[in-house]
Amino acid sequence: PASNPKAWREFLEALIAKKLKLILVGSIRADNIVRDADFLHLYKEAGFERFLLGIENYNEVVLEKIRKAGTISKDKEAIQLLRKHNILSMATYVVGFGEEKIRDFYFSLKQLLSYDPDQVQILYVTPHKWTPYYEEVKDQEIVLTDQRKWDYKHQVLKTKFMPPWIVIICVKLMEIAMQTRPVALKRLFFHKDARLRSAMRWYTGIGKRVWFWELYQ
Repeated sequence: PASNPKAWREFLEALIAKKLKLILVGSIRADNIVRDADFLHLYKEAGFERFLLGIENYNEVVLEKIRKAGTISKDKEAIQLLRKHNILSMATYVVGFGEEKIRDFYFSLKQLLSYDPDQVQILYVTPHKWTPYYEEVKDQEIVLTDQRKWDYKHQVLKTKFMPPWIVIICVKLMEIAMQTRPVALKRLFFHKDARLRSAMRWYTGIGKRVWFWELYQ
């Protein structure tokens, strides 16, 4: 019912009425969070503690190209609204569209820093046939033919101006910059909600292992 604000609100109220004391993690579009600003407190009361937000890219031209409805302003506002209601935001950010240069990774990092999400996942664009984006890049060169690894954590499309080893170095440096910035560390160790502190520590522990494993691969 999330696409229907009225039905979604009624669902949240019904969930709260049952007093199930759930811990919920969800994935949602940033513009839906902005849309529901007036009743975001119901999200928290229902048990939502973390939302994965598809930020996708800092460039709104790219967002249009891959048929995403988000905008930079709504993405940032959604993160601020979630924080106001004591809900963690995990921003997913997609790279590997094929035309990136070093400066694009710099601007991506700058944009992510301005968003200030609680956590971040950097993923690679993956042209699955069922996505509209497939038609845009079906003739583009593929650097990873093993589709078992088309899991958004491996580079699939050839980047015209950068070899894959430079791309992954940029990605890994962005991850370090985002997860070790002072405000992120402050939340990790001193967040007022003990359960959210624990959740962030768990994710950080997993993230450290994944960071080294992906670089090794």
